[in-house]
Amino acid sequence: MHTTLHSRRAAIGGFTPVSRAALAVISLSCLLPTACTSPLASPSEERLSDRLDAAVRTSTARELAQVAAEPAAAVQSSDTDVERMLEPRRVELDAIGPQSATLGSTVSGIVPLTGEAPTRVTLSLHGAIEAAVRNNLDVQTAQLEKSITNADIVRAEAAFDWVVGAGAGFDRIDKQTVGILFPGAGDTTVLPSVTNQRNWDVSSSIGRKLESGGTFSLSGGTGRVDNVDSTLYTPDPAWSSALVLGLTQPLMRGFGSEVALAQVHLANNDDRFEQEAVRARLLNVVAQTEQAYWMLVSARARLVSAEWLVSVGEQVRDVLAKRREFDATLAQYANAVATVESRKAMVLEARRKLSQAGNALKLIMNDPALPVGGEVDVVPADAPSDAPFVANLRSSIESAIARAPAIQQALIGIDSATIGVTVTDNGRLPQLDLATSMSWFGLESGFGDTVDDIVDSDYVNYAAGLQFSQAIGNRAAESEYRKARLRRSQAVVGYERAVANSVMQVKNALVDCVAYRELVNQNRTYRLAQAENLRALIVDEKTLAALTPEFLQLKFQLQNGLALAEDAYFASLVNYQNALASLNQAMGTGLEANRIEITSSLDDPLRVE
Repeated sequence: MHTTLHSRRAAIGGFTPVSRAALAVISLSCLLPTACTSPLASPSEERLSDRLDAAVRTSTARELAQVAAEPAAAVQSSDTDVERMLEPRRVELDAIGPQSATLGSTVSGIVPLTGEAPTRVTLSLHGAIEAAVRNNLDVQTAQLEKSITNADIVRAEAAFDWVVGAGAGFDRIDKQTVGILFPGAGDTTVLPSVTNQRNWDVSSSIGRKLESGGTFSLSGGTGRVDNVDSTLYTPDPAWSSALVLGLTQPLMRGFGSEVALAQVHLANNDDRFEQEAVRARLLNVVAQTEQAYWMLVSARARLVSAEWLVSVGEQVRDVLAKRREFDATLAQYANAVATVESRKAMVLEARRKLSQAGNALKLIMNDPALPVGGEVDVVPADAPSDAPFVANLRSSIESAIARAPAIQQALIGIDSATIGVTVTDNGRLPQLDLATSMSWFGLESGFGDTVDDIVDSDYVNYAAGLQFSQAIGNRAAESEYRKARLRRSQAVVGYERAVANSVMQVKNALVDCVAYRELVNQNRTYRLAQAENLRALIVDEKTLAALTPEFLQLKFQLQNGLALAEDAYFASLVNYQNALASLNQAMGTGLEANRIEITSSLDDPLRVE
């Protein structure tokens, strides 16, 4: 028999017009544009998206509404009345007192914990930052999370890969069946009561999920049926082949690329979120490294100041020791000895803090060459700068809004939440799916003849159907949609909070930059005045016939005052550098400021110039 259900004989020599049209429809369906949208897009959703965009713009505009575009006046070094008055003796006065700018290249910054002398390593700020960003464990953890999200993107995109399948099998049948008696033939069966066959079959398929939400498949197979010891079947043996082209496409729920590609978009957003997390961690590490470095600089300068106090105190003590036989009293000498010993205690305390500051910097750097457990005296190579500062509040806020990781992550959260709204809104639609297929068949005594039947479209089946379903009340889908909208509202609120926090961090950092830069000027004048105070006392000392207790106490006080002025000046320089680091972190520009670039290479994800 050469007829099948729903098949029609094709004209010899090729496809009929109907078969060509059906094939064209199915083939074109496989090339649906990737920008498919829901056929029932809600105008209210478009208005809601516009309102969300307006809310995002409003939150940034509100922060900038009362901020002038003109930057503030530069804060820079300027001569005060005191400095102009003391300018002729400036070089001499700068040479009086502790020389903290040298950072004590000859003093020891290690509390000895072993019998071996500690080694000394000179370290620049850029070298410390480079080691920290390359070796910091938190940064490495963030980079691993970024690699995981990259794998998630590949997995999401793989849902649209072509899938190939194949199979082969053999079936040996030897069993009794119910025979068929022909009327008037007695007990003789027309068809045998035993099925004795040897069957072979081979099949293959290829298909993929479409970005329109549907699926496309093309499958083919051939089989050979051999009835053993029977001449009642024709053809025997028989070759049966089939080629099936199929397409399923949701027309309402699940339709469109926005829904079909939702997981890919979410995976990309997760990857972008982790990228910003890496930037946030790097910015934090850079800022922490700078602060730790300047803390080490400050601690070393404090040790220089403390050792200077001991040195000048010992000079006074030694002078009194020589003058005890003339005019110095025992009380005067005892007071000088006690003052020197108290200053030696200050040296020990300064060295303890310096040692801890060095360990804190080495911990952040995590450099194998500078382990925390090693007895290495880290000597800073860079001194803090007193470069001028110009506060530009508007520009700094705009930079933070454009580059701060927290704000970028909040924007990504809004985008992901919007995708959730789109998917759940589509999920409220009824389920209406179209299923179509087109099949070509061949059944002949030879395999080549069955292929000819398929090529000639001798036997073709067409099938098309619609399947509809909808939950009464649709409560689950409506609930998911409401929840998605609320989550998007939460994301917008989170964005507003991130903007406000970033603006506050920028303003606080700018305030610190301006204040500490002004303190640099003031403390420089303060230090110069204290140096003049001590210089004048030293001049008077050369004209005194005897050292009175009051004079010695005043000298010790002025030495302490100069050391405190030096410490205050250096502390303001260090705090100014820390404020600049905090500002770069708040604006999201700390990586560019330190010439650090995040690359796409897994082998070398960071480039530090």
